[in-house]
Amino acid sequence: MFFKAKLIRRYRCQRLRRVPHGDAVDDRQQRILGFRQDRLSELSVLVAGAGGLGSEIGEGLCRKGVGRLTFCDEDTVEPSNLNRQRFYKRDLWRNKALRLAKNLSKEGFLGTEVAGVALNFVEALSSRLVPSHDVVVAAVDDDIAREDIALYALDKNMPAVFTAVSEDGDNGYVFIQQPKHACFGCCFPREKLIRDDLENYRAPCPKTPAIKDILKLVSAIVLYALDTLVMERPIFWNYRHFYLAGVVPDDGKMVERLETCYLCGGALKPSEAALTPRDANPLPV
Repeated sequence: MFFKAKLIRRYRCQRLRRVPHGDAVDDRQQRILGFRQDRLSELSVLVAGAGGLGSEIGEGLCRKGVGRLTFCDEDTVEPSNLNRQRFYKRDLWRNKALRLAKNLSKEGFLGTEVAGVALNFVEALSSRLVPSHDVVVAAVDDDIAREDIALYALDKNMPAVFTAVSEDGDNGYVFIQQPKHACFGCCFPREKLIRDDLENYRAPCPKTPAIKDILKLVSAIVLYALDTLVMERPIFWNYRHFYLAGVVPDDGKMVERLETCYLCGGALKPSEAALTPRDANPLPV
């Protein structure tokens, strides 16, 4: 029990009541066509990854007033994280998920519950420390972890949002996986299953270039994607790819489900893919 208590921390953002002669905290976003604060306030989001992507997405969700937000990450804060992730000098060498939850608890004013679990996605689920949630966001940095998240969402019949940035920091994507529609495997089909060849399948090694710019862009699209899952905000894509330099035009489209998909099309079913801890090499996003 003592050990588990060290693996999770829970906080709550302040709920700022309407002040005299002032508008409510959520007044301006409530004026956006299709925005529903009541629905966002009931939403529970699990974010796998508390690094560059997770911290940007988390800050936005706290400011907008999501109901409950949980991070899971086993990584620790390093000095090279401080230029783009929501950590401070006092957070160095401490667990990212726990410290991010505490830092973000000061970023919101609509009563968001924020929790951090000091385990990776698979271990966090196995520990039963993760509360129930409505959607999972994959803010991780390798495809093996993304596949585990995709399989979990398929098995639970729940939506998942995937995002990643390129190694050169110029482009990134956001993909929305919804029940009975295209999954992560449909969006990124592979010619064969290569889970057995982990050395060639995991993400590149640490010290990969990373910068704040692209993280801001992709996190904004993730926030919008999450809104569309619970509100009537318009959306005409489930996959978007965008570039900072603009050398290649931004791409937004509806990815269709593949009958031959190795994740949802029969080659590998959620019930056949046991979730086991991975020894993947993370990228410093």
